[in-house]
Amino acid sequence: MKSILMMLTLFLAMSTATLAQKKTIALLEPRGGEGSTAITGMDKAIVRGELRKGIQKLDGFTTVTRTDIDQMMKEQNFQRTGMVSDEQIKKLGEMAGADYICVSTINKSQSEFYLEAYLIELETGEISNPATQYGEMVNGKFSDLLTICEELAQELCNATPSRHSNNRQNNTRQSVSGQNYTETELGLDLKMVYVEGGSFLMGCTSEQSDCASDEQNVRRVTLDGYYIGMFEITQKQWELVMGTSINQQKSKAGKSLLKGVGPDYPMYYVSWEDAMTFCQELSRLTGKTYTLPTEAQWEFAARGGNRNDGTKYSGSHSIDLAAWYFYNSGGGTHLVGTKRANGLGIYDMSGNVWEWCKDWYADSYQSCQTNNPEGPSSGSDRVNRGGCWGFNASRCRVSHRDGITPTSRSIFLGFRVVLIP
Repeated sequence: MKSILMMLTLFLAMSTATLAQKKTIALLEPRGGEGSTAITGMDKAIVRGELRKGIQKLDGFTTVTRTDIDQMMKEQNFQRTGMVSDEQIKKLGEMAGADYICVSTINKSQSEFYLEAYLIELETGEISNPATQYGEMVNGKFSDLLTICEELAQELCNATPSRHSNNRQNNTRQSVSGQNYTETELGLDLKMVYVEGGSFLMGCTSEQSDCASDEQNVRRVTLDGYYIGMFEITQKQWELVMGTSINQQKSKAGKSLLKGVGPDYPMYYVSWEDAMTFCQELSRLTGKTYTLPTEAQWEFAARGGNRNDGTKYSGSHSIDLAAWYFYNSGGGTHLVGTKRANGLGIYDMSGNVWEWCKDWYADSYQSCQTNNPEGPSSGSDRVNRGGCWGFNASRCRVSHRDGITPTSRSIFLGFRVVLIP
């Protein structure tokens, strides 16, 4: 009997220790994404409930969903971006009894919905582990919501409490090539997606509206295979290769504003010449051939390559699902990979920051260039693509194109790289 009591005591002690080790996540009421079909209070309650179930199934986590957390946020003017004072964080943490706050958003159209979430660590106020999932709307209702929220919870919690892990490529609803490659030199963790060679109609095709005159010369283009960055080059990757910070680049540009700072935010205040220097230095360090994408390579990848699903933006017909742009960005950049990927598993080819391409800009495509085209041999401006957080939806279309002088450094301008096999 004594031995049984000792075993029970030990079991209870172990159970208590396990409970004490669990991290508590306070689930705020989800927000409705701007531009979405009307999000009801019932929609928010259902999503929060299913996400709570998903987190509760994970080892090491528990949740709290007390409604007075939202009221406290209003009273304390708590900004849902992590930009809060230490005093506010402590008050909110004491009230919630939590280690993390989960901020989530629902975007919904007639045919699909998109969930995004991230954690705020209460001790520091820092944002971590952005997660995304999406599914179908069936007769006006969320389809397979519990499974999707379970996947969102796994993506959200897998790397906790590390703020430097990158789980954005693990969206199980995206099908990506098995030939993808990760550049590990210098600890870059530069994920490259393989784009199989093929042909496509480049320019203002039928799914594109609001097209400008410089997109109208549609022609079929054929490309050899290449790799392209899964994400825009981040501030951490820039600093590892170039040794300069976003603040130093801001100073070079003679500007005073910063619109998103952190290792996993896209790099900006980068001229075309800066971006090419980055590629040259990365090539030297790795012994591989990194460069900027040609305009054709950029558009083929943005459309999903040979998996082109004919969407207006890169990954969706819904701008709010695909991109950070003027009406949903809150006036700044966002962590890379926090919107929906396209069919190849590539993120942010619509919105967030404009992306430099290798080509000189011309106001019409050259019809004779159909095999691996590289654009005009000279010009005054270089091509930039994809739109950004400060521009409207039309600029984020996969066929939209623009040009700017190669020495320009802008709060809107970043880049991604390609790797030539």
